[in-house]
Amino acid sequence: MKIAMILTSHDQLGNTGRKTGFWLEEFAAPYFVFRDAGVELTLASPKGGQPPIDPKSDLAENQTDAMTRFKKDPVAQKALSQTIKLADVKSDDYDTIFYVGGHGPMWDLADNPVSIALIESFYNSGKPVAAVCHSPGVLRKVTYKGEPLVKGKRVTGFTNGEEEAVQLTHVVPFLVEDELLQLGAVFEKKANWQPFSIVDGRLVTGQNPASSTSAAQALLKLMTGSESESSMDSVQVEQRSYEMPPREGISIAHFLTVADIDRSARFYETVFGGRILSRGDSSGAPAYIQIANTWLLVNVGGGPTPDKPTVTLTVPDPNRISSFMNIRVADIQAC
Repeated sequence: MKIAMILTSHDQLGNTGRKTGFWLEEFAAPYFVFRDAGVELTLASPKGGQPPIDPKSDLAENQTDAMTRFKKDPVAQKALSQTIKLADVKSDDYDTIFYVGGHGPMWDLADNPVSIALIESFYNSGKPVAAVCHSPGVLRKVTYKGEPLVKGKRVTGFTNGEEEAVQLTHVVPFLVEDELLQLGAVFEKKANWQPFSIVDGRLVTGQNPASSTSAAQALLKLMTGSESESSMDSVQVEQRSYEMPPREGISIAHFLTVADIDRSARFYETVFGGRILSRGDSSGAPAYIQIANTWLLVNVGGGPTPDKPTVTLTVPDPNRISSFMNIRVADIQAC
């Protein structure tokens, strides 16, 4: 597997007179996740050569195991000092691309026509694109089929709250969270500084420096096609095993332990304008109700249990499932 890791060449933090660059943890952690997995890595930046490290990222309070390892690894240090020019990276030569974060990319990658064209080339070729922390901002002008790439997709990135916490809200050229929301993305986040990454189709994003490892691992998992272990949070659909939520297309809500399928189906038909596609049968098949692009599967009993961690359901176009929820009526009633 070949991965191109893209870093910034920008070292000025707006008009503050302070230095910026890439965040060291956001390079070091993914770098070792990939290298330890046997990935062939190429590092690139707009200007080539040694990209600037944000000095704040190397303060004592920000040290991590990956950073410590990097400082003891001459091979990694040499690779970082010899990045190739971004213009020389071609999507045909790699399996996927990973954008390292830090504030720098907001200035020299977010509006960079070479970077924009490169991301579009990867994505249009069916290859995943990954970005962590501020780097989801590089997607702001990337389009797919005439619309923003992030439109309708679940994404994350450095949040407004995190930017406020580092007192740079009025320094950065734009706020990552606001920009992605404006483009029509479904922006999700956790509390400040908590690790959080999202995979939506072929797009992988991480919220902050603490998400660097999980974002890299998620990209590897996506590339290798590995499936999660069976658990209460998995579902099998037409011989395919999915996480909840799975990664592609329509939404599924599976209601368990419904006392009366027909009554429940009529409720969703009357109250929500649902279309009843099937009322189930005596052998225990669930009723299927469609409301817009959401399918409700109303079932009497069944569903994942500790001794039977998967349930087999049949849904239209299983490759387009974007979310899957198991909802136990008893839990709703207990609220």
